[in-house]
Amino acid sequence: MVVKAKRTGRPRKTSKRQDKQLKAICLENRKSTTKQMKHKWEEVGVNVCDRTVRNRLKEMGFQYRKAKRKPALTPKHKRTRLQWAKERQSWTVDDWMKVVFSDESRICIGQGDDAGTFVWCRSSEIYEEACLKKTTKFPQSLMIWGCMSGKGTGEMTVVNSSINAQVYIDILDSFLIPSIEQMFGDDEIIFQDDNASCHRAKTVKAFLEERHIQSMSCSLCLSGFCGSVRQYCTYLQWFSVFTVVFSLFISFCL
Repeated sequence: MVVKAKRTGRPRKTSKRQDKQLKAICLENRKSTTKQMKHKWEEVGVNVCDRTVRNRLKEMGFQYRKAKRKPALTPKHKRTRLQWAKERQSWTVDDWMKVVFSDESRICIGQGDDAGTFVWCRSSEIYEEACLKKTTKFPQSLMIWGCMSGKGTGEMTVVNSSINAQVYIDILDSFLIPSIEQMFGDDEIIFQDDNASCHRAKTVKAFLEERHIQSMSCSLCLSGFCGSVRQYCTYLQWFSVFTVVFSLFISFCL
């Protein structure tokens, strides 16, 4: 006959039912602190310390992480992005290697990243809507233009004025064209930028046609150089552009 021995140590202060209540409190507002959740838990009759709250959440797989930054997208933006992706879902690596991506990036010198927003989430939930920190564009401090492809990084330049159609044409003529010649020679390429009004001007379209540069239709709401190419960097296995951007940023800080 097997006799179950008496358990030693401090008894568990919460039941499975109470743990489920904490889980519901956490999922109700992912940005709550342990102290805030503790107070809500007390409202249903559970009196524990902050440490117990953290321990129970950890047991459930939750970690207090910094919320991922992601541009706020409207339902229309999401539909358009999905359509854009579906139209190119059959593209091969060789197809993407022919694409030259370009964009401007605004960098706030001296501002740096804020402390961030922390949320409770499991490792598989970091991109859940409730776990994200929505971002908007920051005031301009320093603007750079750059381009890249699967073959490497192209030219980069600091833009010292507001960008209109003529300024954009001058940038393309002085920096994009040499980049294409350096990376591709006489091979055909596809040029990708975003839907900024200066990018879609008739004079810009005429300039690209005159130079026999095929432009990829862009229906995405993209903000910032890194945001526009990050989704392709892993696929193309090319990350050095971020090192270049960071180095340029540091040089202006010194």
